Amino acid sequence: MSQRAQRGNNLLFMTEPAGQTIEAGKTVVVTEMEAGGIHVQPFYTIRVIAGNRIVSEGSVTLKLITKIDQVNFLVLDILILDPGEQLTRTYHAPGLDLVMKAEVPEDSGVNAIDVAVFGFKF
Repeated sequence: MSQRAQRGNNLLFMTEPAGQTIEAGKTVVVTEMEAGGIHVQPFYTIRVIAGNRIVSEGSVTLKLITKIDQVNFLVLDILILDPGEQLTRTYHAPGLDLVMKAEVPEDSGVNAIDVAVFGFKF
């Protein structure tokens, strides 16, 4: 979402209302619609809210990856979500951009996740 960062909380990214589906044994770049990742540099902190829908058939691993100069740099965090589980994590803004990848094990069925990222600016 390429808009000027305002003071307070800013919605930086969210999955479509239908969620992001991931098939068994696949890896999906959740932020692929954001060219270069989610731009987090203008913000002091970011808040990631993620949930694995109750109808999912297995756990989903969500990797938060920092990007610097268009290169995937380091894994900021790894979140493992079981069906029906939701969580919220807050981080100091990690570098310039953020990419999220979701992975599902081979022995799992189809899964659906929801993700939103907010940035906070003073």
